[in-house]
Formats: sequence, structure tokens, C-alpha cells
Amino acid sequence: MIWRCDLVPQYENYKTEINEVIQRVLNSGRYILANEGVEFEKEFANYIGTKYCIGVANGTDALILALMTSGIKPGDEVITTPFTAIPTLSAIIDSGATPVFVDICEDTFLIDLDKVKKAITKKTKAIIPVHIFGNMVDILKLRNIVGENIFIIEDACQAHGSKIDNMKAGAMGDFAAFSFYPTKNLGGYGDGGAITTNSKEFYEKLKLLRMYGMTDYNHIVIHGINSRLDEIQAAVLRVKLKYLDQMNYARQGIADRYKKELRNDLFEHQKIFSNIFSNYHVFSSKFKGNRASFIEYMDKNGIQTNIYYLHPLHLQEANNDLGIKKGSFPVAEALCEQVIALPMYPEMKKDILNNIINTINKFENR
Repeated sequence: MIWRCDLVPQYENYKTEINEVIQRVLNSGRYILANEGVEFEKEFANYIGTKYCIGVANGTDALILALMTSGIKPGDEVITTPFTAIPTLSAIIDSGATPVFVDICEDTFLIDLDKVKKAITKKTKAIIPVHIFGNMVDILKLRNIVGENIFIIEDACQAHGSKIDNMKAGAMGDFAAFSFYPTKNLGGYGDGGAITTNSKEFYEKLKLLRMYGMTDYNHIVIHGINSRLDEIQAAVLRVKLKYLDQMNYARQGIADRYKKELRNDLFEHQKIFSNIFSNYHVFSSKFKGNRASFIEYMDKNGIQTNIYYLHPLHLQEANNDLGIKKGSFPVAEALCEQVIALPMYPEMKKDILNNIINTINKFENR
């Protein structure tokens, strides 16, 4: 089976280094909030181009903690896109805020900045733009739209190493949330996440919030949660961070071949503007034919595909209480009916990629 995202080849590439650092952590006897985490936070902040980084347990917690630090509370509104992974919304709900959706652009799959202003009310306290599949929202343009009093929390969980005008995802908002789930471009061997920021005030508060609000083992000064990046994950991430750009360029090479060689009558690919470098976390395109038949055909030929996302968030059953009806966000709804993700991982061999392209181009579209 050709998996959409095969994690084994990456481990094989860096096995010696990864095994060494895991053994180093095990030998140290220190597994939470020790040297590996401290060094990774420094290295990742330097890579993104921010002053601070705070390691946390996962990308969802990264969003939740950013919202907590922003002072979000019940009754506040947080704007985001309906076309994103479920955790983006989960974080807003967990913070007690009310999600407010803005439809997407049909070509970039990103939140439509031209529609954001109409969604802003007196209750709006934050906006979470999502850098979907590695494509990037123009954060500086967004800042001009929302002003200085609304927090911008970049959801960069799919955008490790993506750039716009040579500025990296995670460097432009008040906060940015990253996930290090194993399938991410920078992934660990378990859950992990981080928050980047340029604010010392936010940094100090986040350090408290990720560990119950404790100043030491006998005192808490605010109420926080338990959300820490463990030492083994931090050590593994330090190894992989050295190769992240190399891996992202390999992904771009695969994406370029898909765009050049796949049949134009089958796909309309996500638009990436010329000033953006996408890390191609997911290679996701609109499929012009019968998607169900295509998925069945690919399965029969031993090639896995995925749908990201089958349903827009406002139409998920859990969100019925929001009272948002079908047809409210037509672009996102239409995209969910068309989108398909093809195999994408940086270690993909040329013969495997050739097989995928040749198999797809033989599909009989009905």
C-alpha cells in the first residue's frame, strides 16, 4: 500500500540520531521541563523568527492557552474559518467563547479576508486565521483589517516552515499555535505542540498557565492547566528541525510534479500566490469528477487518499446548537464536496511518485 503519509522512511533516514537522543533522555532521568525542552524552545523560536517559544502538550492546547492568555471568556467572540481541522473550533469552545465563521476563498482555501470586517462586532476579541495545508493567510493585511485591539492567533499547525514575503508562519500574529503530531512536517513520536510570540508578558503568563499556574511546587498565582512538551519529544524534534527546510523543499518538488503532470481535466489545485512558500503539509486539490469512484479506484490500485475535510465545521453535529444552517458558507461547503488529498511525504521515492501519477492519469472519469 502507498500511504498518503508514510512515516517509516523518515525514521529510517534519521534513525541513528533519533535513537541516540532518545537514549540520552532516558539516561538523564529527567523527562519533563528539562534541558531538551529548553533548548528546543530556543531553537524553534530562532527558526520561526520570534523572541519566545513555549512547548506544550499538543496543538489544541497551544490554541487554548493562547486564548486563555488573551483573556478570552464566555460571551466573547472569536472569528475563524469553517474549513479547518476540528481542534481549531474545539479550542474556541473550550475557552468559553462563541465561534464566528467567515467563508473561504474558493481558490486558496484560506479565510476570505474581504469578508472578515463584516464579521467583527463589539464582542470580537480574537481571530484565528488558519494556514491551511501550508498555504498562508496574509497576516499583515489581516492586521490592517482587524486593528490593534483584536488578538491574532495564527493556527500554524500545518505550516511549519511556510513563508509569505520571506516571513515565516508563526512570526506575525500576537501568538501562533503549532502541532507536532507525528504526521506534521515537524512531527514527534507522540503528541506535542508549541506557542510562539514576541511578547515577554505573554511568554511569562504562558509558562505559568502550562503548569497549573505554579511559581514553585507549593504556590500557584493563577489557575492554569497541565500541558507540557516532554523531553523525549523535544529531543526528537531538535533532530528533525535541522532537516525541516530540506524536507519542505522535497515536498515542493513532489507538488510541482503533481501540478505539471496530472491531468487538468481531473484536478483544480490549491492556488499558492508567488510571494508564498508553502510547505505542502497536505497536497489537497479539487477533484472535478466522481470523487467516490476515484477513491475506490485508487484503493484498488493500492494508493491511499484522504478527504480534508468531509464536512465544514458549522455542519458538524456537535455544532447544531450554533444554529448555523446549510448554505451559510457556500464556498467551504462546496469545497468539502470536491477536495481530495494525494500522497505527500518528503521521502517519497521517484518510482512511487511515478506510479501514483501514472495510475491517476489512467482513471476513467465518469
